[in-house]
Amino acid sequence: MTDPNVYAPEALASYDLVMEALGTGPALAAWVSQEADLQGARVLDLGAGTGASSLALADAGAEVVAVDASPEALELLAQRRENRTITTVADDFRTVRLSNRFDAVVMSRNTFFSATEIDDKIALLQTIGHHLAPGGRAYLSCTDPAEFLRHGGDAHTVTLPLGHHRAVTLTQTADRVTQSVLTIYIVTGASEHVAFHEQATWATLAEIRLLARLAGLEVAKVAGSHDGGAYQSSSREMLVTLTGAA
Repeated sequence: MTDPNVYAPEALASYDLVMEALGTGPALAAWVSQEADLQGARVLDLGAGTGASSLALADAGAEVVAVDASPEALELLAQRRENRTITTVADDFRTVRLSNRFDAVVMSRNTFFSATEIDDKIALLQTIGHHLAPGGRAYLSCTDPAEFLRHGGDAHTVTLPLGHHRAVTLTQTADRVTQSVLTIYIVTGASEHVAFHEQATWATLAEIRLLARLAGLEVAKVAGSHDGGAYQSSSREMLVTLTGAA
């Protein structure tokens, strides 16, 4: 059994299946739609992966540019794009520079945390600021850091059905000192057994506020759920809306 990360070509089909099962794309599009009219909006999806969020945003009427470092992931997205208005760009989402400006910049399910170093997070926030049109907003969909530690940092495992006699087992460990989290996915089926992992380093809301200011942005709003619920100590999500600094 191999254990590639999510960018390994042999893991991408399974990763795509898991993201669809988790509903990450529709959840993000529903959240952004509460704050912005997506019909005809220009949206930049940074760290788009295989396109769960890009597809959902395009279905809501947005014109999407999807950026990811994996050409293989973007190829999967292109295969499912059909007549949706989605342009793909293979580049490092932390430092990409496009000539366009966007009404919204989005980062789905902990993509911001995949920039594991502080300097990388600042660079990513600067990239967001560079691409925001006047009045534009950025949306960071993150798991609340407290959620990583609700099990005392011990490994926590859940199993989810994927349909067609498939299931995914997610095992997650978190370290309070380094603020790192490791998630291992194992997809199993009648003749399938694929394992892959992703490494992330979370930031607290206070840290995101500070890093945003260093990058010339401001935290405008924080929600605790994709339906717009208030952010509080029991929240499982930390959904951050950013604007350009005044």
